[in-house]
Order: sequence, then C-alpha cells, then structure tokens
Amino acid sequence: MPAPVRFRPPRGRVVALLVACLLIAVLGVVIVALNLDNLVSLLIGAAAVGLFGIGGTFSLVGQLRTPTLRADAEGLRIGRVGTAPWPDVERFGTTTRDELGVRFRRTDALLAKAPRATTRETTLRQTRAASGYDMLFTRRELGAGPADAAAALRPFLS
Repeated sequence: MPAPVRFRPPRGRVVALLVACLLIAVLGVVIVALNLDNLVSLLIGAAAVGLFGIGGTFSLVGQLRTPTLRADAEGLRIGRVGTAPWPDVERFGTTTRDELGVRFRRTDALLAKAPRATTRETTLRQTRAASGYDMLFTRRELGAGPADAAAALRPFLS
C-alpha cells in the first residue's frame, strides 16, 4: 500500500478568511458597544458577531483541521462525508473543467455516517450524469492540480 496522501485547501487562503471573519466580529462588538440605545445597530452588531465571529470561525477552523481528501490503507476519506473502502472506489480522473473526479462502484459505506444520506445520494447521481464522476474537487479545494492529485491517488486502486 502506498504512503498516505492528504489534500487540503491552501492554509493561507483559509487563514485570511478566518482573520476577515474575526475582524467583522470585532466590528460587530464595537457597533453594539457604541450604540446601546439603537435597536437596529444592536441587531446588526449581534448578527455580525453571530454569523462571522461564531459561524465563520467554526466553519473555517473545521476546514483547517479536516483535509478535503485523505487516502490511506483504510480507504478514501472525503472531508466530513465519510470513508469509502478501496473496493468501493472505481477510478480517479480529471474533467474538462480541470477538476479531480472520483467514481465509486458503491456508495453505501461512504454515505452510512453522512447526514441526510438520501440528499447526498441524489447529488451523487446528478454529478455522475453530468460529468461521469460521482464527486468533483477543484484545484482550490485540493491545494494541488487535479491531474497531480489523480496520479497520486491511482496507486491505491491497484
């Protein structure tokens, strides 16, 4: 079995978004502190703190911690969706839109722990009909070129 491989978005971009979210949250706190008697300003400030400070930070920290794809002896782990054992993975390739495509033989194990599995199954079918692959990943999501990612993942299938 080849050495484990991980693909994740470039950390610089995610960190920049995290800093922007935190700055907007700080602005929300300032708006609230300076406008305690204005209901509209209080609502706008509280929304900024809630959406960007809490929601944005939670989401972006999760992106920093979880790789988009991880390939190891267990199988192909796809973000927070689940893990597909290698017998369930049919092939890797690239699309004409410069995306990494993953096609599965079966999706049962992958979707077993995924929330709203029926919605995900429908999405997988639609993606396959449009591209020939079940899941697509862009260069931005992988932090690498799709052709390079496909080449790094193919040895796991043999």
